[in-house]
Amino acid sequence: MLLLVSFTDDKPVQDPYFVKMKGFKVLSFNLQKIEIFSTSVFYNTYKNKARLQEVDVDVYLDGKLLGKIVNQDDVAIPKLSAFDVPLLFKLEPPGPALRNSLWQGTKLLTGRKVKIKYEGFIKLRVVGIIPIKVKFEDEILYGLY
Repeated sequence: MLLLVSFTDDKPVQDPYFVKMKGFKVLSFNLQKIEIFSTSVFYNTYKNKARLQEVDVDVYLDGKLLGKIVNQDDVAIPKLSAFDVPLLFKLEPPGPALRNSLWQGTKLLTGRKVKIKYEGFIKLRVVGIIPIKVKFEDEILYGLY
């Protein structure tokens, strides 16, 4: 109980927050599979270490839902610092998702740009018991050429 009281005394004015997306790459986009990789950067405002508990992100291609990234890796997060969360969207076989986004895929392969949007949240555990949910949304205009 004393640990919990001391934690709340040091609570920052702002909760952990989303900073930016970086390292975006379309690894593959074809009839066999779709793979998109990027890294989201967050900042831990707490004076305590945290752990990444859950990642739940929807991926949209030009406004159409392509799929979901659900990750439950247990990752250590340093106190008072930025941290990276790698997001690998993998869809094998694409099936309906590819049919729904076939036009966008054609635009991508012909060199035109498409909008890829990430929308969701990550969940952290601070001091082992306190859950913190950090929402984020970002979109990237991407072209192969």
